[in-house]
Amino acid sequence: MIEIAKVKNRRELNEFIHFPHQLYRNDPHYVPVLNVLQREQLSPRHNPFFGHSEAAYFLARRDGRTVGRIAAIVNRMHLLYQNDGAGFFGFFDVENSLTAARALLAAAARYLRESGLNTIIGPENFTTNESVGVLSSGFDSSPMPMMPYNFPYYKDLLLTSGFSPLMELYSYYISQDKLPAGIHEKAALLEGRLNRKGISIRPIDFGKFDADISGMRLAYNQANEGNWGFVPLSEGEFAHMARDLRRLVAPENVLLAEAGSRIIGYLVSLPDVNQLFKKVRNGKLLPFGWIRLLAGWRKATGMRILILGLIPAFRKYGIDWCLYSRIARYAQQCGVRGAEACYVMKSNTAMARMMERLNGEIVKEYLLFEAPLDRLLE
Repeated sequence: MIEIAKVKNRRELNEFIHFPHQLYRNDPHYVPVLNVLQREQLSPRHNPFFGHSEAAYFLARRDGRTVGRIAAIVNRMHLLYQNDGAGFFGFFDVENSLTAARALLAAAARYLRESGLNTIIGPENFTTNESVGVLSSGFDSSPMPMMPYNFPYYKDLLLTSGFSPLMELYSYYISQDKLPAGIHEKAALLEGRLNRKGISIRPIDFGKFDADISGMRLAYNQANEGNWGFVPLSEGEFAHMARDLRRLVAPENVLLAEAGSRIIGYLVSLPDVNQLFKKVRNGKLLPFGWIRLLAGWRKATGMRILILGLIPAFRKYGIDWCLYSRIARYAQQCGVRGAEACYVMKSNTAMARMMERLNGEIVKEYLLFEAPLDRLLE
């Protein structure tokens, strides 16, 4: 018998946060989200997302033992811009039990129905800027930072529970050894032409971080307008994300393209800090977590290319090639052997062509699902 409990207090929130550590305790590829970071993400007091939207968290228990968790998410900004009647589920983790999965999904569906919605999409941990989808291929390695990882049975549980695939997403691996010949020489020629047009590329300036982030937000919202599920980020949300990223990056990880003093494009990368977080198996930094992280911070041999964007008027200038060349040079200096570019939507043919030009290979696949609420509540 499965019982569903809505999270109502700190003890139950801790249970919600710790459950994945228990579920994946014997999986060598599992990387815990640090408890302190997950608690901040889920907190209406700390996460600007809750300035305009809301969520509820549920636990599934069998005979008093936790066997699953889920969040039901009402993203008011998504509804304002997309007007599609869709809510979301996220933070979905469950044992290989169809009964438990269906009970959790039904609880999320009821919450969304009570909010006047008609469709559920997920997994999506609040927004498309965070962890999205379930891993459906590529279970033989650990995830990159901020990417999902799950057991192979998740896909079948969702399909059997009444969901249909909505979107395919890919991770491409770009190896230093397989970069196209002449990439840096070509980039140098392109940058020369760009400079003559008043366009330059530089790392973010931590000394004027707030100003750079403000300009980058404007470019981000213009670059992504029209993309699936796009919702413009407010100053508070973008600043919150930027502060989190600043903890993990050097200035060279964040490259900005400027026309004059206006930011018109960007590339953001992250060192593969999951190589370090993986050692903190229970998600607790104390007593030794910080020591481990500080000792290994500069030794990561992988990198994630988190996002690249250019506002439409500047997309045919070769700026993207120059950005990739720059980050490849920096990665080589850091001893990084390769990077994963993720996510790339299957429908994003322009980005897929760029990955092919860089000799990137698809190494992981993800699926995002959707279902009518009525189907889950039958």
